[in-house]
Amino acid sequence: MPSSSQKSRKKPGVLLPPAVGYSFNILAKLMRENNISLRFYPRPIITRLINIINKPFRAYERKFINPKYKAQKIEQDPIFILGHWRSGTTHLHNLLCEDQQMAFTTTFQGVFPDTLFNRAGRLLFEGFTKLLIPGTRKGDNVTLNTNYPQEEEFALGSNVFFCFYYFWMFPQNTKKYFDQFVLFQNISAKNIEDWKQDYTLLIKKAIANTNGKKFISKNPPNTGRIKAILDMFPNARFIHIYRNPIEVFLSTRHFYKTMMPHLQLQLISESDLDNIILSVYNEIMHKYFEDKNLIPQDNLIEVSFEDLEKRPLDIIKTIYDKLQIPDFETAKVQFEQYLEDSKSYKKNKHLIKQELLDKILKEWDFVMKEWDYDVPGNVEII
Repeated sequence: MPSSSQKSRKKPGVLLPPAVGYSFNILAKLMRENNISLRFYPRPIITRLINIINKPFRAYERKFINPKYKAQKIEQDPIFILGHWRSGTTHLHNLLCEDQQMAFTTTFQGVFPDTLFNRAGRLLFEGFTKLLIPGTRKGDNVTLNTNYPQEEEFALGSNVFFCFYYFWMFPQNTKKYFDQFVLFQNISAKNIEDWKQDYTLLIKKAIANTNGKKFISKNPPNTGRIKAILDMFPNARFIHIYRNPIEVFLSTRHFYKTMMPHLQLQLISESDLDNIILSVYNEIMHKYFEDKNLIPQDNLIEVSFEDLEKRPLDIIKTIYDKLQIPDFETAKVQFEQYLEDSKSYKKNKHLIKQELLDKILKEWDFVMKEWDYDVPGNVEII
């Protein structure tokens, strides 16, 4: 399997709604319950077509392959990286996945979770994905590859109607999906239990797919799901990475505005998007502060993105020591290579209006104070 630090060629590509690999019933429910803007009508047609072609491969894997993995045990306690989007979760995840003992969800598994061990299906759809996938992710220039580490959220919505990332297709329902699928409001106990079982199966298959021993998750919605994760894995380890909230807001807005045009099936205004970012950050961080004390003290470490940038190997070593992860020295050379390759990564520059800055400072004041942040010097106020 290629290293996540391996440079891929710069190439254009096409992003499609991730529902191409979903259960047909989930896809039908999403299309039935949401309005689709006229300008995006070709997308659901293409999505349905690929979904139908994929259906027999999904059905075969679910019936004949998944039971084998359901019966297996997860031998080592998983590690969950928490943190709001654009707080450094991707960088930390990619870095830690350089350790050969780590197992993770790949980009291909994230889109086609039930076409993973069906050889004919995987040959067809992984080849199709490699052909279409861009060389870098729109929005932040992160390198993309079907075998690189990816978060689990898209895949978790494929068989059970339980996925915050449905909002990428239907952004007008972002708050509804957040309340249901992150905060567990107005959702049945059975739906939650089905989601837990599907998540456990996803992890088992990821371990087999990447030949790792210890699964490491990077899934920002889990920042608000600590109790549910602990119900599944009482001795799970957690790494929370945080970043200056002003930069988080600006980076999140830029990422959404750049990525959403390629995935959305509904229109949403810029002001509505700003309000969603403000609300979701506020609620998910309050939830994190409320629930983090449920985690045994020795199983949680909090690190800042700024420290990870300045002293990456020191921070990784601290994480390994605190969470009692073995073999740091064995993986150190891979960490160093990844960091060397990442030096060419270019950050996006951001501007902000004074009125919006004042609103962020007011609504996110509790986080600014918690971690002693101020307005970053590299953000230009206009």
